[in-house]
Amino acid sequence: TSAQTLSAQSDGLFIPAIGQLVKLWGFHSDDHDEPRLPPSQAEIDSLLSSAPSMNDIVIDGLSMRGTNENLQLDFGGFAKGYAVDIAINHLRELGIENAIVNAGGDLRAIDRHDDRAWHIGIRRPRAEGVFASVDIEGDESVFTSGDYERFFEHDGVRYHHIIDPRNGQPANQTRSVTVIHADGATADAAATALFVAGPTDWHRIARAMGIKYVML
Repeated sequence: TSAQTLSAQSDGLFIPAIGQLVKLWGFHSDDHDEPRLPPSQAEIDSLLSSAPSMNDIVIDGLSMRGTNENLQLDFGGFAKGYAVDIAINHLRELGIENAIVNAGGDLRAIDRHDDRAWHIGIRRPRAEGVFASVDIEGDESVFTSGDYERFFEHDGVRYHHIIDPRNGQPANQTRSVTVIHADGATADAAATALFVAGPTDWHRIARAMGIKYVML
């Protein structure tokens, strides 16, 4: 239900329901060395025409069912944030007040690192090293979505895993988005949504999702 809420707030730009589309692009495979070709426009259009959405999920107590045959959930833009939140909550239940939980570079930190704030580096897109840093304390999550994380190249064109659900193609107006927010799941979903929104529409989506701190 939280993923449904975040999807609605993002105007559908964060949408785990397009798992079939992500699979069509080959991003469900762990074989990164396998040569890949982009799918045909006809294959993309076939999935887009059925318009799977989070509204196609019916939750009844502990049971859940889908009402769209092309609905397939892909929580790649949400799972790490959700897991980090669970880990932080568990640490707090154990009485731990100062901690950082890192999930592949995305993280949530609480309180302080000894006598100073947590010093977080932000990776340079498509290159080695760090190009920005931020000090956080209290309770903050820092999540980044970029076109350098999972991708393949064909005929000199880079195709990455952050798919624009409006046209079925990898979003191509952004290289990297970093979001800071108290809630890891929200930060994770927002980083994906703002990447898709791009430079012309990110501010509207950020406001709708309650995000104040963004670097695009």
